[in-house]
Amino acid sequence: MTEADSNDGSQRGSIKQSWNQARLWLDKQWNGDDETTPLLHNQRGSAAEQYQQARRKKTTFRLLVTGIALVIALALLGVSFGFWYSKRHAQKPGSSPRLTQAERIMLDSPSRDNLRNYLKTYTSEAHLAGTPNDKKQAEWTRDQFESFGLETKIDTYWPLLNYPVNHRLALVSGPKHLRFEAKLTEDPVEDDETSKDPNVVPLFHGYSKNGTVQGRIVYANYGRLQDFQFLKDQGIDLNGTIALMRYGGNFRGLKVRAAETFGCAGALIYSDPIDDGPLNKDNSSNPAESYPDGPWRSKSSAQRGSVQYFSVIAGDPLTPGYPATENATRIKYEDSPGVPKIPSLPLSWEDALPILKATQGLGVRGKSDWAGGLEEVDYYSGPTEGEAILVNHIENKITPIWNVIARIEGKEEPERAIILGNHRDAWVYGGVDPSSGSASLLELARIFGELLKTGWRPRRTIVLASWDAEEYGLVGSTEWVEDNAEWLDKEAAVYVNVDTAVSGSHFGVQASPSLNRILYQVTSEIHDPRTGKSVFDAWSADEKRVGHEHPEVYRLGSGSDFAPFLDHAGIASVNFAFQGDYGVYHSNYDSFHWMEKYGDPGFYYHQALVKLWGLLALRLSDSPVLPLHLGDYGAEIVKYTAEITDLAAPQTFPELEIAVNKLQRITGDFEQHRQGVEKLIAKYKSLDDIPPNLVKDLKKVNDHLAFFERGLIDPKGNKDREFFKHVIFAPGLWQGYAAQIFPAIADGIENNNRKQALHAGKRAAWAIEKTASLFKGYW
Repeated sequence: MTEADSNDGSQRGSIKQSWNQARLWLDKQWNGDDETTPLLHNQRGSAAEQYQQARRKKTTFRLLVTGIALVIALALLGVSFGFWYSKRHAQKPGSSPRLTQAERIMLDSPSRDNLRNYLKTYTSEAHLAGTPNDKKQAEWTRDQFESFGLETKIDTYWPLLNYPVNHRLALVSGPKHLRFEAKLTEDPVEDDETSKDPNVVPLFHGYSKNGTVQGRIVYANYGRLQDFQFLKDQGIDLNGTIALMRYGGNFRGLKVRAAETFGCAGALIYSDPIDDGPLNKDNSSNPAESYPDGPWRSKSSAQRGSVQYFSVIAGDPLTPGYPATENATRIKYEDSPGVPKIPSLPLSWEDALPILKATQGLGVRGKSDWAGGLEEVDYYSGPTEGEAILVNHIENKITPIWNVIARIEGKEEPERAIILGNHRDAWVYGGVDPSSGSASLLELARIFGELLKTGWRPRRTIVLASWDAEEYGLVGSTEWVEDNAEWLDKEAAVYVNVDTAVSGSHFGVQASPSLNRILYQVTSEIHDPRTGKSVFDAWSADEKRVGHEHPEVYRLGSGSDFAPFLDHAGIASVNFAFQGDYGVYHSNYDSFHWMEKYGDPGFYYHQALVKLWGLLALRLSDSPVLPLHLGDYGAEIVKYTAEITDLAAPQTFPELEIAVNKLQRITGDFEQHRQGVEKLIAKYKSLDDIPPNLVKDLKKVNDHLAFFERGLIDPKGNKDREFFKHVIFAPGLWQGYAAQIFPAIADGIENNNRKQALHAGKRAAWAIEKTASLFKGYW
């Protein structure tokens, strides 16, 4: 049971009996006697006549149902038909359609040898965004797309990026036996050839502040707001100190932001062995050992990464809200809300240990969750007696980046687009992140090329995108979204993202709620190499082991290229991967050798991912009715409203609750109509035989499905982070990666600003009312 289910369980339980009686009656009226009975099961005549009868019957029947639904809505205090319908149908695969010829080819074609070779090429050299190697790989990707017969181009943008020049960390004063010079390098591994590259990208943070600072070091656990507040409450003077924090708990950029907020002069972020190192990993599927003896992080390994404030802005920090073209007007660096004002460096636990030794017996010891896995020390806060010097000499420059875009024009609905994307740039070699996804995208493109040779054309346009500079802050995708905003608003239906595609065998997914059912369906049709069952069954078993009754489709926050599509442009999105024991994230050891030894020996899960991605793409592009389910979305928003109301208690949002219940009723009704249209269309052998009125209704249904997410966009955006315009989803203000529902309301609550929260609630209610109004006069 989810937290939301628990929150509203007592409310539903008190009226369960009356609701069940009403549910049985409505079920028979709308669905027939059981789930397999056709919606229009008692009709006679041709399909065209049935369609007209269905329209007339629906109009008169709605008068009766509306009255009953109103009574039920009052009895259930807003928990109406759509919630029950979604709970019953959305968490299982349902019946799968018969495979089309294109789908059979898609499932039969992915080659493990091809995937291995593509990954070998992408990981053969470091390809940091904006570098010559990055451009070379962009051109190679373009050439591959074109060789498959796809119309391809490179879109170039000119964002600000930074590159390491020199760095240093040393304890330079205090007791002599505690002074030390940090190594700041990752050790070569004998069997991993790329780890020996003398030109490897040094340890640094993307968008970190250029500068040198000196001060005492204080340990601040995960660098969360509550961690710094704890130190302040304990009387630890943070002003002018350098904060040492460990990875985990929140996004690295927000650790730096919190340190900056509490007066620190610099920031260090290290990888503790208890987090992605070998400690407490005995239950993993691989040896609980550091790389190369196991898949986990080793003592000299450190995590590079961006420290841009992801939850405030995405993309180029100097062109907020508009594309970074070559001659774009740019704001000053110091005026950008998305970049730190203090320097920072990533550290290994080998380099962090001497610092922690220098804090022993100084300051305070935090609660139990402050302790990491280094047995040589107790985790005292410090600050250290002596001072440290932190040097972060980096070069900021406007530099070109290269998105590779391929397009397959749709035949029947060319004005409606399904976009498939993966980023190509990496901090070093990117065996998992992102090259497992890049190799998969390339193999998917090859199969689309084979399909085109058979005469197949998709019903809707398919766009394949190899993004650049994602690692710095979703830069390539964000600039492209901003540059193509008008086209996307008119034509985009769904964005499908793959990033760290394969690091193991456990399926995980985040998505807009309207996509849940199609995800359950396609995963039920793909073979899982580890278990021999379907991916859906393996996924279900994994979720049950962590206490979930059903396979969990998680909410989208940020951290990959879906964010500008969903959070900024209002396009239904999904992000999925096969996950595993991935302890080399953003290090020199995220390599081809690691993948072949631990991530996916044999490339069976790369193959499974291409099948899943391809089948999902074909269903989204070729199904006459877009396989999106708004009734499920409406039901989820009801749960989200309960969650945010609980968080805000005793504050309430009556306008929001009214708007949400209205939207739920409407989307529940629309779901029934959508399924009716789908069943009528299925009666025709050829889509060319569909009568004009049904063609017109089909277009209306698909328009509502494609544009629904657009209605949840507030053009003004969230207060103080206007890039994020979706009223339902955004990354948490101080979490970064994790999703926050009703983010503008949550920001007000977090700021202890009742007026801000109430205003945000009214803005959300307005957007939801606007979305509901799109259905006015539909029936």
